[in-house]
Order: sequence, then C-alpha cells, then structure tokens
Amino acid sequence: MTDVAWFARMVLLALLALLSACSQENLLTKKDYKESRRFFLQGDAEKALMKFPQRAERGNFITTMERGYLSLIQGKPHISRLQAQAELLENRVRYHVSREAKTFFYIQTPEDYYASEHEVIWLHMLLSWGYSMQGKYSEACVEARVASGLLSLPWSPEGHFDDPAMRLFLASLWMMCGEWREAQVDLRAAMFMDPSLDWAQDLAGQDQPPAHLFVVLGGPGPEPEWTPGLAPNPLRSNRQVRFKLGGKKSKVFFTDINGLIITPQLSPDASKWYERHLIRESELHELILDSTYGGKAAVKGTWAGGKIAATTSLGLAWGIGGTALGAAIIHYSNSANAIEVGLSIAGGSILKGNQIAEEGYRESAKELKQDLDPSIPYRFVRYLPEYMWIGWSDMPVAYPIELHMPTSSIKIEHPTVIGRTSVTVLHVPDTATYVYR
Repeated sequence: MTDVAWFARMVLLALLALLSACSQENLLTKKDYKESRRFFLQGDAEKALMKFPQRAERGNFITTMERGYLSLIQGKPHISRLQAQAELLENRVRYHVSREAKTFFYIQTPEDYYASEHEVIWLHMLLSWGYSMQGKYSEACVEARVASGLLSLPWSPEGHFDDPAMRLFLASLWMMCGEWREAQVDLRAAMFMDPSLDWAQDLAGQDQPPAHLFVVLGGPGPEPEWTPGLAPNPLRSNRQVRFKLGGKKSKVFFTDINGLIITPQLSPDASKWYERHLIRESELHELILDSTYGGKAAVKGTWAGGKIAATTSLGLAWGIGGTALGAAIIHYSNSANAIEVGLSIAGGSILKGNQIAEEGYRESAKELKQDLDPSIPYRFVRYLPEYMWIGWSDMPVAYPIELHMPTSSIKIEHPTVIGRTSVTVLHVPDTATYVYR
C-alpha cells in the first residue's frame, strides 16, 4: 500500500469514526430502557410499552422489533411497522465469511445497524405470528417460509446459522397457519440439532396436528456486560462485552377448569444466538469501533486524570495547611492544651486531605468506567425470549386455563389463534427480583 493510499484510508476511518461518534448522541442506550424494562420484568408488557423510550430511533429496526414483540405478547397484532421494516430490508441481504471460517449473513439497515441473523429471522417470525392473529393465514405462511429459508440457506453446510429453539417456534407458527407437514419438518430439524429433544420427535411423529398447542416464551432477554481484558489489541479487548441470560427456566404446567393438566417441555436457550452475534462483526466495522473507542478513551482518560490530579492537589493542600496551622499554635504557645490542639489540627488535616484525594480518585474512576463501558450504548434487539416451553393436547381443553409458575399463576381467557390447531402463546419473565441498572 502506498503512503498516499495509506493516508487516504486513515482519513476515511477517522471520518467514519467521527460520524459514528456523533451519531451515538442520537441513539438509545441501556439507561433509556430502565423504566420500560422494569415493567417488562414484572410481566406487565402494556406498561413496558407505555414507558418505552421515546426520544430517539422511532421507526428504526431495533425499536420496531421491540415494540412489535411487546404488542404481540399482549395479544395485539400491531405489525404495520414490522411490515414496513420487512419491505425496507427486502433484497438487502449480504454475505460475509468471518475470520473463524463460519459463514454469516447480515443485513445493513437504512440507519446503518447491522442486524444479527437471529434478529432478521425473528422479524419474519413476528410477522407470521401477527398475520395468524389477524386471520391472514396465507400471509402468515409466507413469512414462516421466509424464516425457514433463512434457517436453511443451502450455500454453507458448515457454520451457517440454524437453531433448535427457533425451529421449535417456527413449527408453532406453521401450526398457527395450518401447515402441519411443514411443522413436522422443523420439529425433526430441532431434534436433529439437539438429540435431547426426543419429545419433538414424538410430536412430529403424529399423523395429525395436536388439537391444542401451548407456547410460553420465557426469560427477561439477555443484557450485555462489559468484560475488559488483555490482548494484543487493547482497544478491542477493552470494549468486549458478553451477554448474560437472566431466566430461571422454571418448571411450569397448565390446568384447565376441568382439572386437565398439560406439562410443557423446555426448549434450548438463546445463548448460541448471542455467541454468533458477538463474532460476526466485519473487520472494517471493528476498525471503526476501535478508532471511535480509542478517541473516546483518550479524551475521557485525560479528563479523569486531570480531575484526580486536582482533587489530589486539594487534599495535599488541605493537609499541608492544617499541619502548618497546628505547628504555628504549638510554636507560639507553651501550654499543654495548646500543644494538644495543635497536634489534633495537624493530624485531622492530614486525614481530611487523604479523604479528599481518595474520594476524588474513586469518583473519577467510577465516572470513567461509566463513560467507557461499551455495554451501556450497545445496540441490539432487547425484547426477545431466551427460551420457550411447548406443550400440547389432543383432549378437549376448557378455557380459561391457568399457567402455574413456582410462585404465581397466570389466567388465560382464550387461545391466541383458533384454526386447525388451537394455539396459545404468552410470555413470562421467569426471573428473580432484578434491578435494571
């Protein structure tokens, strides 16, 4: 690479970094979701949607997905914005081979968010779910087929994205829109990927679809955590994050008003989705993030260092001044009381000076951590399940039914979709008391 080409590339990266840093000011962060997430973790999707952050990103991919999910789990198929997103993203699929030789697809949205594979597939699954709730079964099957195609891309038998939990939910969507044969295919695919799902094989073996299907979407959704480390590239290692799943995977069961008991089966969790999410970034995108993060780290580090120096100087001045005053009292007075007072002032001043310096250090370090913590502005679709329970029955089921959790129960008045198979879908946070920071 010539010097001119190298210089041009560096200028381009600097400009991209600057634009990226500026645009961050208009993007939602973890703190913006605090009130919405608080209600979501309490199982109140209606208030979670009411408190959803309003100040930015309306109509973007992430917020549209999140709002769509919150509406659907309330039984409200408000999917017009999801439809608009699907139209915007049509024909925008790109392919990328990672450094790990795994093959990924990604979609760059109009607002320059690189949607993860599982997020793109969930867009079509949410649409299928919503269409079935609206009674538009043909449209629901079309969206299910798009999701199935993305999970079955033929160009990479090794390393492409497929997932047993998503196959199980896709099978549920096929049953909603009346395609039992397609549901059987996905149930068997889930069992092929995870042999512990022998119950999926049993369900797929039925000649006819079950009369009643119950799908409980569980978990609060993962949250990113900062995991700084040491590596050859310190900027990249210091902005690493990981996703922590918060669901308890509790034992649950249904009962109807006649005492019928249905015990659903638990799916695998979503951890693989987020592992892929973290390793599929393109090299150029990482370079841009390195540049942005490095500039921010330098500015914030200088500011924090100056503040620490200032508070240390103030503490030192306080200690020196108090010591001088105490010495003066001792020098100009010969009484025992005066000497005691002078020593007390000097000692107290030194202790106070140390306290000022230590508090300044702690406060500056805390603020620096908050400013550089990459998990706070990390962009991803928050409101998605971590796992699901799936149960079924061929016996008559009398509504209302109840979902029994270890510490509570939820009454369900009617199925979500009544077709060839009666399908009931709901969401439970399934988490212990949690403080959203």
